[in-house]
Amino acid sequence: MKKITDRIAGGVMTVLSLLLTIGVRTVFSACGPKEDGSWMTCHWAQQAVFMTGIALTVISVIVLIFGSHKAALGASLAAIPVSITAALTPGIAINLCMMTNMHCHTVMRPAVTVISAMIAVAAAAEAAIQISGGKKKR
Repeated sequence: MKKITDRIAGGVMTVLSLLLTIGVRTVFSACGPKEDGSWMTCHWAQQAVFMTGIALTVISVIVLIFGSHKAALGASLAAIPVSITAALTPGIAINLCMMTNMHCHTVMRPAVTVISAMIAVAAAAEAAIQISGGKKKR
């Protein structure tokens, strides 16, 4: 069983992952539909970040609740490239609107980038904790 201090990075990862997942659909969502009902490309970037956020939430919960050192280490290491993928999705992997003053450029992309970077840092910290803790247990 993990001590409460061993759960801090996993808790931070979980909260940030939930913030990314829920926030990309609410507070810092992409642009709305066009007048004809079709979607701009930024909508698809939002959808991809949402799905990546769900994966990060599941990974973060694994880090948070599993008592196994190896499971927490593996999940933490998996969260790093997944969070980098989330950060690179809007504007790089999937184009955003042509006008840079649109909501997707001014709100969504910066929020996704910052939160994803924070998740990557928390995951790296958790991995470092697991590696140092694993050496003590051997």
